[in-house]
Amino acid sequence: MSGVLTAPPLDSELSSSANGGELSPHAPAPVFRVPIPWERLTVPLATLAAAGVSAVLFLQILGMTGVFRDEFLTGNVLSPQNRDVLLRSASAGVLGPLIGAFIALIVGRGRAVPSLERVARVLSPLVPVCLLPALFNLKFSHQNQLTYLLVLALFVLTFDPLLRQCLATLPNIKSVARLGTEARFLRRLPLPSARVFFFVLVCLAAAGYAAYVAFYTIRNHHRLGTTAFDLGIYDNLMYNAMHGRLFHSSVLFGAAGGNYLAGHAEFAMLLFVPFYAIRPGPETMLIIQAVVLGFAAVPLYLFASTRLPRAVAATIAIAYLMFAPLHGPNFYDFHWIPLAIFFHFWLYYAIANRKPWLTAAMIVVLFAIREDVAVGLAVLGLFLLFSGLRPRLGLILTIASVVWFVIVRFVIMPLAGSWYFPNLYSGLFAEGVSTFGSVIKTIVTNPLYTFGTLGSEAKVTYVGHMLVPLALLPCRRVQLLPLAFAGIFFTILTTNQHPMIQISFQYTSHWIPYLFLASVLALVIISRSPNGANTRRAALAALAVAMVAHSFNFGAFLQHEMFIGGFSRIEFNMSAEDERRHKQLKELLAMIPQSASVAATEQETAQVSTRKTIYPLRWAPGPVDYLFIGRSHIGDLSRSSVNTALANPTEYGLLAERGDELFLFKRGHVSPATKAARWKLGVP
Repeated sequence: MSGVLTAPPLDSELSSSANGGELSPHAPAPVFRVPIPWERLTVPLATLAAAGVSAVLFLQILGMTGVFRDEFLTGNVLSPQNRDVLLRSASAGVLGPLIGAFIALIVGRGRAVPSLERVARVLSPLVPVCLLPALFNLKFSHQNQLTYLLVLALFVLTFDPLLRQCLATLPNIKSVARLGTEARFLRRLPLPSARVFFFVLVCLAAAGYAAYVAFYTIRNHHRLGTTAFDLGIYDNLMYNAMHGRLFHSSVLFGAAGGNYLAGHAEFAMLLFVPFYAIRPGPETMLIIQAVVLGFAAVPLYLFASTRLPRAVAATIAIAYLMFAPLHGPNFYDFHWIPLAIFFHFWLYYAIANRKPWLTAAMIVVLFAIREDVAVGLAVLGLFLLFSGLRPRLGLILTIASVVWFVIVRFVIMPLAGSWYFPNLYSGLFAEGVSTFGSVIKTIVTNPLYTFGTLGSEAKVTYVGHMLVPLALLPCRRVQLLPLAFAGIFFTILTTNQHPMIQISFQYTSHWIPYLFLASVLALVIISRSPNGANTRRAALAALAVAMVAHSFNFGAFLQHEMFIGGFSRIEFNMSAEDERRHKQLKELLAMIPQSASVAATEQETAQVSTRKTIYPLRWAPGPVDYLFIGRSHIGDLSRSSVNTALANPTEYGLLAERGDELFLFKRGHVSPATKAARWKLGVP
């Protein structure tokens, strides 16, 4: 049979003796030459050659200096001499393993084939390593994000099965098996239990995340990197709620007034008022956000550890903390919707451990976080129902979520006023009717048209950012795909809305909890397959590499050069000029009484929003006690309002000025410097 190692006939291998064909007692020992089954060598030799050239290219590209590597990866720029060196090195990478393999075949003939097959399987994970320099390159990743994500996906889809093959082969190698036996003594050492060790590890990682993000988001705030929309809105909302004026924000509605419930039903903010009251201000809002998002890793770990080994659960929890689509929203001012992630993970833990009271409490809190959270919970309920995991709970959750969403979105919120959010789906309006119901009609009656709106490069790139760092685990099983519905509906179904499909904005929060739920469930399913432990290890390793690579390029921890939060790149350093301006800012803020009403330019609004009445100068504020203006922040939003507010030369007088940049005017104040200040601000 082809491929089976059999000895050839003895008469072809042994020399006959002169005594009638009998073996001479002085003849050499017989030599059995096993033929080489070449058909078995095609894949091993190709694998060894690919691994060799990939490893060489990896080392060559890694050895280039930063600028030359950037130019080579993004523009194919390389001198002829260096390109010749690269080609010669690649040739050596191919020929080296092949020469070694043929030497082994010459010496051992057919008996060397099983060893070559094992070596090829063990070294096969090296095949895609040539992609790693590109995957850890800022210029390449940001110049064409879709190309980068496709390369990262190619690495994942190649590395995962090859590593699985490697792990399955290693126990068959005697030296590796012996090493494993000799290492068993480690189990007898007085080490902390896995339960304690990994829980503490995750808690420390969560605390590190919270401290790091809180520090840098506050620094960004002090650099005037935050704005009226949205940090100023939420700080002003919380201050008013603390004083009994619920859902009132003068920042959002201006002098015309309005009820915040018209935009979002975020009742859960009231749960955080006691924490805010400890030290009211925007810095407290940023600390709350960083702590809640960081420590969401703890319930995620606890949930995952109910179904997976604790080491795997800890890896998933730390991967969550490294997830770049989490970092962008955390650095974009403050929003309530990301905080839902924390309660989602506690809900999953409660469901997995059959804790009815905790389950009910988390559902109520999630309903209160924001009205659209109920849509995702309805889908989760359907998943629990039709998957058979918790059908009764799934049915109850689905019904409760739908009823809550309908009542809040179509009864309570319209009573509070009108809002623009249905216009996010303007491209899906049916018969020109601008309502959510109209959008649903289009989705149901014309799914082909709806699907066609999803195919833009920006939307494909956005989905890639959400899925590829997780090694595509959430979409490896068809039954897990519905968990992405909320993310799809609230982001990529929107039309002509750039922020909705950028990972630097808070809308990634509609994806994150469900993607990590799906990732955990995918690993559970994988673990139950044949050779499940190795399959899970390979998938987890692919996830770890993909997550670190993606986070390196787009996250906030591993580099500070090109990280985007909200609309702009975040500056992590506080320059001497920034320090001076912050000091001057505090001096001016100290002159404004807490009870005074203020109107301010966009960035300055978030600095002075901890009060009852504060208006951003994106619209005419009406009469206020103080005007707080940053000259470089008078843009298209504020120019006409600044001119209107200062139209009467005697109504506001300059109280103080700092550095020809920050100007504080007081109503009724008289100052000879007012005229010069008006001229500096370009007021006619």
